[in-house]
Amino acid sequence: MDATRMNQDRHGGAAIRLARELGLPLTQILDYSASINPLGAPESALAAAHQALDEIVHYPEIDAASLVAALAEHHALLAANLLAANGSTELIYLLPRILRAKRALIVTPAFSEYEKALLQAGTDVQHFALTVENNFQFDPDAVLAALDADTGLVIIANPGNPTGAGIDREPLLYLADRLAGRAALVIDEAFVDFAPELSLLSALAGRDNLYILRSMTKFYAIPGLRVGFLAGPAALIRRMRQALPPWTINTPALRAAIACLQDHDYQQRTRVVIPELRQRLVEDLHKLGLRSFDSVANYLLVQLPDAGANATTLTERLSSVGILIRDCSGFASLGDRYIRLAVRSAGENQRVVAALRQVLAQGD
Repeated sequence: MDATRMNQDRHGGAAIRLARELGLPLTQILDYSASINPLGAPESALAAAHQALDEIVHYPEIDAASLVAALAEHHALLAANLLAANGSTELIYLLPRILRAKRALIVTPAFSEYEKALLQAGTDVQHFALTVENNFQFDPDAVLAALDADTGLVIIANPGNPTGAGIDREPLLYLADRLAGRAALVIDEAFVDFAPELSLLSALAGRDNLYILRSMTKFYAIPGLRVGFLAGPAALIRRMRQALPPWTINTPALRAAIACLQDHDYQQRTRVVIPELRQRLVEDLHKLGLRSFDSVANYLLVQLPDAGANATTLTERLSSVGILIRDCSGFASLGDRYIRLAVRSAGENQRVVAALRQVLAQGD
């Protein structure tokens, strides 16, 4: 595998590995490569997970029924339209095996696991690139024009990853309706809790080709517990439930996820704090001569200057001092001048800006 592809296959969130390599406590690693809510997990979720430890002598719910019921209530959906799993990535790998499309189109740049999951399912993959030149704007008619007769599946992330760009509901609904009877549309809303007005969950009714992936780990800062879900037509959900292994979500994760859904104060506080922290980070990055792109999520895609260290060199230099960032050079339609930075606390953001200033001054 070439170096570019290897980089694309790497993910953020390698703090434990870096701490081990540097011989440092995990608390001394500053992880800007994983986009996790800097408020930390809700206290209510931590308490629920702790209380659930008394139940680990028993098997968890075989089908996560209590979480599905809580999701249905929270999102005003029917339980028959929801499937919970051990993180949305588990569903990303299961969905192509059930849909069995001959060819799929991925709107890029995108999460690398989409393509890996499709190829494992025997699905041919084509790409449609959103570009820097038009600020990663989405055009549904351009996507439709790129399809061929064998395309039975289209995958789009909203907000985009690693771009952070949000797509309004109307063009996505237009695309779903134009694809009806021809192809399935999968919208990965892993980060949409940071911009809930963009979600298409309320538009599922009457659309049998629309599937929505959701993650609970980013917004609620519980990636170690692995909880996600899929919303879609009841018939497809039933087939996927039959294909999903039993006991896929452990009891502490189930209890924590339900508590997250019920913690409205945490949800409101996050949606106030993150835009403020993001805007301050944008301003500080611009003072360093770095371009960041419009984002509605808890991360920023950042373009490095043409001269000086590239993304890989910058990533290596920062990791040597305990700071992880996401090298985006392996993403389709990006190059070696792009990195992704999480939005973290004000103090941590100041630290990463100071580290970037120092490393950028070293040149290439």
